[in-house]
Order: sequence, then structure tokens, then C-alpha cells
Amino acid sequence: MDVSQVVMIVSVTAAVFVVIAIGGAARYARWISQEADAGILKLIIRVLVPCFIFKNVVGNEAFEDASNVFLPPLWGFLAVGLGCLVAYYSGALGGKWLGLDTARKVQTFAVCIGIFNYGFVPIPLVEQIFGSRALGVLFLHNVGVELGIWSIGVSVISGGLTKGWWKHVLNPPSLTILASLIINALGLAPYVPEFIAQVVGIFASAAIPMMMLLIGATFYDQLAIQQPEQSSSSPWPTYGASVLLRLGVLPILILVAAWWLPISVELKQVAAIQAAMPCALFPIVLTKLYGGHSQTAVRTVTITTIVGFVTIPLWVSAAITALGLTDTVLMPTSKEATMQVELVKVQPIRIVGISVRTNNNTESHADKAKIPDLYERYFDEELDDVIPEIDQTPTQSQRRYAVYADYDSDENGDYTILVGKQVSDDAETPDQFEGTTIDRGNYLKFVGQGQPPEVVKQTWEDIGEYFRATDTHDRAFTTDFEVYDQSKPDQVEIYIAVQ
Repeated sequence: MDVSQVVMIVSVTAAVFVVIAIGGAARYARWISQEADAGILKLIIRVLVPCFIFKNVVGNEAFEDASNVFLPPLWGFLAVGLGCLVAYYSGALGGKWLGLDTARKVQTFAVCIGIFNYGFVPIPLVEQIFGSRALGVLFLHNVGVELGIWSIGVSVISGGLTKGWWKHVLNPPSLTILASLIINALGLAPYVPEFIAQVVGIFASAAIPMMMLLIGATFYDQLAIQQPEQSSSSPWPTYGASVLLRLGVLPILILVAAWWLPISVELKQVAAIQAAMPCALFPIVLTKLYGGHSQTAVRTVTITTIVGFVTIPLWVSAAITALGLTDTVLMPTSKEATMQVELVKVQPIRIVGISVRTNNNTESHADKAKIPDLYERYFDEELDDVIPEIDQTPTQSQRRYAVYADYDSDENGDYTILVGKQVSDDAETPDQFEGTTIDRGNYLKFVGQGQPPEVVKQTWEDIGEYFRATDTHDRAFTTDFEVYDQSKPDQVEIYIAVQ
């Protein structure tokens, strides 16, 4: 992993903790009152987070891989079980040497170590480091975590399952995930009304900052206001055991499993972040509900959260290298623009349309440029409406492609650009059209936001600057392509084939 990626990971981690700290400061200044917590939490759980999930799961290409539907929840459930198991037997064997001289303290210690932070901190990290595909998988992973909390966690701390425990798993975020997966399975994602998408996007944008501010306020309460039951034992053995297990032993076990087991790239990305997480704050509440030892809970959660500020970027950086995820890390371009780059695997796509042979030197002169004439012909002949009649699915008919192929050499040589739409692999190409196939392989995905055609020109300029500024990837000059989605008129996706 190069230095720029490490710096980016440290920067993202620091930004998360700074926002959390601002939440704590807001509590101290009484801008966020304890009385308001319940209402804010309901707004987050019932409105903001479901919108955030809907935005990132509906239409997410990661779920075209069936394993990303059922393995992430299983992984989250087993991760909680593993953590509780390791911590319980460590606490039972360590006993009074770890400050855990009663069964109640051991049980509390096991639950707090086993339940890692699975929402407030990892969500922004996954989004910023790996992008939307991994973020969608994280949400399914978290369903398994919640199942583990209310089954394994409650059993450990209370001695058995409580009546109606499963109702806690059927919460608004989980139900939103289920509804989103059904929409994907039925192929309805392209038909979500633009108005709905806009409303969801507005609420979704508020989810992460609101979550982090509230967790900061809650953490401040644990440190400065609430006084848990006191104990004469020294906190340092518990501190040491908490850090060793939650931030040392368990990350190694999780990452070894992620390296060894045949899981998807997206689940590996989630594992790389989740393995580094400190204890969640929620076990403090859980111990109070089910008769745990509150001082042990506060000690365990507090020390791992504080130390986690240092260890999270170290573990995430190490995990990305160990799991072979270096090429999947989103990297901003050298410009101050917010455009990011994501490495994706593309399967062959058959495109039918019209084409022209040209080069970049020709296109730089307005009086000689051929591509504008190609598009003019495409729209004048209303080919968007003609091509779908050949062989189109509803999803495919929403998208228009511009494929760059048959490169003579590199960006300075001649190439063929074909503008058209996707058809099935065995579809016949009518006489008035031409066909090409986008090659299977690795592509860097660049997303530009703005009004066409200016956004297309700007995004290509950003792409050129990206390849001049970094040697992480070399262009393959096989097939590159642009994607225009009718449901996102102010966006262009450009895929560049890399070696």
C-alpha cells in the first residue's frame, strides 16, 4: 500500500473521531440535551438510516453476486459469537488477575468484547475507503450482528434467551434492507421515481453526521456524567485485557478467516474495517437492561474506543495489504475535486449502435471533430427508441453507452467510438447498426457529476490527470466506455480498462 492510501485512511479515521468529539462538546455545551436523545435516536433509526440503506442497497451491483446476500449476515453473526466466546473463556481463566472476580463481571466483559462497533464508525469508513458496493454489503452484515447481539449476547449476560428477543432484529433498518433486496430481485430499481430518490437522498445525507454527533454526546455521558457502581479493584488489568482481545487477538482471527475463506471482495472489504473496530457503546445499555456489571462495561468500552483512535488506521492499513485489497481502495484525484476512483470487475457486455473512427487530436479541433456529429445523428434518428426493440431488458433500456475500442496504440492514436445500447450476447445486429463487445477485465470507475456535455469533458480531464499523477494502474487500451443512465441525467460513469 502506498503512502497516499495510508494518509487517506488516517485522515478518514481522524475525521470520524473529530465529528464524534464535536458531539461530545455539544453535549457539554448543552446544545444536545439528554432529553432530546430519544427523539433524535428515533429519527435516526426510523427515517435517516432506512433512507441511507435504501439509497445504497437498491440497484447496488454487489448483490448480483448471490453470496453477498446470505454470507454477510452469517459473517456478522459468527463474528459476534467468536468475540463473546474468546472473551468469556479469557475472562473466566484470568479471573481476579483481570479484575473479573465474579461471574457477573466475566459475563459483562464477554458481551462488551464480543459486540464491536458495527454502525456509527464503520459506515463512514467503508463508504469513504471502499465505496457503495462494500457499503451495501456492510448493511447486510449488520443484520447478522444484531441477530448475534439479541441471541448470543443476551444469552451470555442473562443466562438464556429472553421472550420476544427476535423482535429487536425486525427493526426499520433490517426491514428496509429486506425491502431493498426484494426491489433488486424483481428488477424494479430503475423504476424508483426520481422524486422518491431525491427525498431519500436528502435524508440519507444527514444519517452519518447525525449518528456520529449522537454517539459523541452519549460517550461524553459515560465519561463525565454517569457514575457506575464502584469497585475497589484496579481498572488496569481490565483495560489491558480489553485492548489485547478486542484490538489485538480478535482482529487477527477475523482477518485470518477473511484471508482463508472463499468470500467476495466486498465482504473482505467489510471484514478489513470491522476487524479493527473497538467495542460498541450499546453493550453498556445492554448490561443495565439485563443485570450486568456497569463499571466493567464502561471500562471495557471506554478504553477500546480511546485506543481505537490509534489502532483503527493501523489495522485497516494492514488488513488492506494482507487481504489483497490495495487496488480496491477509493483514491481521490490530485485535484481538489471530490471525484473518486473505484476498481471494479466488468463482465463482457454486447453493445449495438453507430460508430466513427477518430483520435483525440481531431476531436480537439471543433471544425474537424467527428464525435459531436455522431451524437447528433444518434439523437436525430432517435436510436434510443429503436435499439431497445432489438433485444433489451427494462434495466438495459435505461442506459446508453459510448464504447472506445480498437486502439491503434494509446491515447494519442486512432480509436473507434460506438454509441449505443446493450443487447444480449446472441442478438443479431441489423444492417443499419454496428456492434462491439466491452472486454471482460478490471476497470477503474470514474463518476462525474454535472450538466452534460461539460461534465464529460471535465471527467476525462480528471482521468488524464489521475494517470499522470499515479503509477498504481496502467491503462490497458482494450475497451473503455461511458455509461449514461436516464434516471441520473446529471451523472456520467467512465470505465477505463487497466492491466
